[in-house]
Amino acid sequence: MKKLSFLLLCLFVFEIAAAQQFLFQGWTWQYPVLYAGKRYAQRIADKAPQLSQAGFTHIWVPPLSRGSGGSGSMGYDIQDLYDLGQYNGMVRAGTRAQIDNMIDKFHQNGMDVVADMVYNHRDNGAPENNNVVGNWIKNYNGQGTCPYPSGSFRCLLPLGGTSGNTAGTYYFKFSSATQNAAYLGRTYEVTMWTNTVPISGSSTIESEPNGGGDCAQAHDTIHLGEKMLVTIDNVSGCATDEFAVVIGPNDFNAAGDTLYIIMPNTTLSLGYYTDHRIYGIWSGPAGADIVNNLQYQTYTDFNHQPSGRGGMNYLNFRPNGLNPTSLCGDYDGMWFFYDYDQTYQGTKDTLYEWTRWMHQDVGINGMRVDAIKHFPPYFMGDMFDYLYNKNVIPSMAVGEYFDYNAFTLKGWLDGVLGSMDASTKTAIQPKIFDFPLRESMRKACDEFGYDVRNVFKESTHDKAGVSGFNLVTFVENHDYDNVGEIIHNDPKLAYAYILTNNQLGVPCVFEKDYYGTPTDTANNIRAEINGLIEAHKKYITGANWVDYLNKLGTTYTGYYGSGYPNTTLLYQLSQTNSGRDVIVAINFAGDTLDVAHTINGTNLQPGDTLTDIFSESGTPYEIVDNNYFMHFKVAPRSFGVWVEGNLTDSLITIIPSANENSIFASPVVSLAPNPFSTDFTLTLEGKANLSANVEVLNLEGKKVYEEKLPSAKGSYAIKPNLSVNGVYIVVVSVNGRKYYQKLMQN
Repeated sequence: MKKLSFLLLCLFVFEIAAAQQFLFQGWTWQYPVLYAGKRYAQRIADKAPQLSQAGFTHIWVPPLSRGSGGSGSMGYDIQDLYDLGQYNGMVRAGTRAQIDNMIDKFHQNGMDVVADMVYNHRDNGAPENNNVVGNWIKNYNGQGTCPYPSGSFRCLLPLGGTSGNTAGTYYFKFSSATQNAAYLGRTYEVTMWTNTVPISGSSTIESEPNGGGDCAQAHDTIHLGEKMLVTIDNVSGCATDEFAVVIGPNDFNAAGDTLYIIMPNTTLSLGYYTDHRIYGIWSGPAGADIVNNLQYQTYTDFNHQPSGRGGMNYLNFRPNGLNPTSLCGDYDGMWFFYDYDQTYQGTKDTLYEWTRWMHQDVGINGMRVDAIKHFPPYFMGDMFDYLYNKNVIPSMAVGEYFDYNAFTLKGWLDGVLGSMDASTKTAIQPKIFDFPLRESMRKACDEFGYDVRNVFKESTHDKAGVSGFNLVTFVENHDYDNVGEIIHNDPKLAYAYILTNNQLGVPCVFEKDYYGTPTDTANNIRAEINGLIEAHKKYITGANWVDYLNKLGTTYTGYYGSGYPNTTLLYQLSQTNSGRDVIVAINFAGDTLDVAHTINGTNLQPGDTLTDIFSESGTPYEIVDNNYFMHFKVAPRSFGVWVEGNLTDSLITIIPSANENSIFASPVVSLAPNPFSTDFTLTLEGKANLSANVEVLNLEGKKVYEEKLPSAKGSYAIKPNLSVNGVYIVVVSVNGRKYYQKLMQN
């Protein structure tokens, strides 16, 4: 049984010789546009003092530039790079003034701001003619290439004016360019309209067979403004769909008009696109095939954004006819929106300058880079060189490469570092999120029978030899939504690992785990996270090595009275800035861990004392015996931390997070004098109509004094008659909630 599972954070502040970074992801996916009447930038700015006090050094905020979805957009559909809510109404995070204030507030509290930056795509520019894309679609042969996304272009046929295209019937012939059997049965939608006849919203379905004159079959008729659902035909048949479109004299402006044609697949995803195209247009009025009059457009003109900056056109996007591409695979596939060609110098120049502006003009201090697997590593290395030459040194630059292979992540880092100048590498340390470690921790927490000792060998640091200076560890983030992705059982165990093992990288804490959700703020593990950060900063920072005492194939000996080797993580950190060895035990079992285990004796000797700083074991400290054995006891699904030295007067203690509607104002409980000799005064700031109960516990969790109080408001003289000087915990219970305060008697 836990003795003091939830106790007050220690009041002593320690100076840390070397800074340890702690990253806080300060948002969740689809975070509320308004929360308690505040925009995101306002709400998170209010948290700056609390996050700073907890020990966080960096706040990760969502994309700040305007997305094509306007003020409701999450920002990944980035449209105007330089609009942070000052040109075209607010962005989702707020106004530019609110964003500036947010950044200032974190800086005032000693924290750096890491902005989510999107370097792989852009969305919803103005339409422009794009012959390169047109040729890709018309000449597609499928050999080593992928179809161009069907929802990312439109076709235009000039009408009236000097075009020669007048009123009459036009026959459009559609088919798969390669007639690949894999496309059989896939569907797309054809819609045609003019500036005179808009889209109506009505729809119909093609009638087969409708191959038209090329197949000696009938054709279907599409009405202007109407959507028709079409299916890719069997390659053994005609494999053509022909649609007649009747354009009357009142359906277009005779002085000059346009017939617009879109043909998106019904499922807009990279693996579902088909290579359908218009291969013929028989003009009844002209009596000829006019398919060569057909023009292709993409929405890639970004030269007229409200900010007037960050201009781009089709040359900045794949395919541009300048650099080879296949539109396939991680680097070249058009995964989202219009994917940049990062090999084109104009793209680099625009994005690098935007990044400089975000740092030097807006005031961010670093970047989290989305989906780095979709562009070459040297793009990032060259950008770091550019920033360094502009006197911009990001304090945090971390990329998201969603892959569970540690060597794949190492390959990306090697590519980035290999493209950086030597001088840049001395100042900027690119990082990557450790997905392999996170997946192993998920299994440890949630999968019965999983040997948790695999966690020791699955991290990118331990498996691929990547330095912790180039890694960021995490437990949850905004991308995890599905049942098989979220850690459902005791994520605090995973946090215990990444917040105490500094060799793994910079730990990142997710807002949902720290604050709960807007509808369930009480469901969080903020207290445990705060305690672990405090332990790290006091005792673990600067540790140069870690020894996994019970790893698979360990040479150390363990005798388990209860609990199991395969449900336990036991490890020892040494050469810390505090000068103390630290031993951590994490128990993933549903039974109490009770083990005698040998430890590393390089810095610890028989007779040395290690203090249980979280008071989890029921005894204040353990002593190394003559055979280098130590005894570790941890409650089910919990953790313990033992620090070299007798630190029973400097315990780190944890309390549950107070509800926002607490009956107490701050401070909840005050004790004076503290330390005391024989008696002290307990002052409560609560409601007078509620009663209270006060207990005094010793460091073993035993109750040594108890008294019922008539009211939760007022000052009371307490005389506990304690026989032993030392540290005690005062527990005040009011209305089902407990409040804790440390007390010392001398």
